[in-house]
Amino acid sequence: MNVGEAVKVKFTLFKNRFAFACGNHGFTLEKVGGGICLYATDHTHEDIYCAMPLGMEREFKDSTYYIYAPSENRMMLRVRKAVMLVDFEEHWCATNVKDFRVYGSKQWGQNCMVPWKEEYTRLYNAAEKARLSAE
Repeated sequence: MNVGEAVKVKFTLFKNRFAFACGNHGFTLEKVGGGICLYATDHTHEDIYCAMPLGMEREFKDSTYYIYAPSENRMMLRVRKAVMLVDFEEHWCATNVKDFRVYGSKQWGQNCMVPWKEEYTRLYNAAEKARLSAE
């Protein structure tokens, strides 16, 4: 992916893992043990910085996932109304979902979650607007 780019994906019977990289950073989205999890990784997808379990696979049946790269050091995922934002430079994650749990690595620390701010909503809105105008 390039900065400013957005990608749309959907799980299928034969496709249960997606990997995206923007510069030195990456996202891996996969089905794991009946659930769906998003991982913030390096560009090779070998170093996992944090894991964000989204929920059970059955809860997301036929859902479309949108991955955004709004800047060199930030990536976002949206599924339905949930938005996850990862800042790779500052080593944190944020989401608009209440009581969401993120599992950080030793590198980022177990508590790498920060509260959602209005500026993150504006960042998402700009990324979504750019995606829609590119379609």
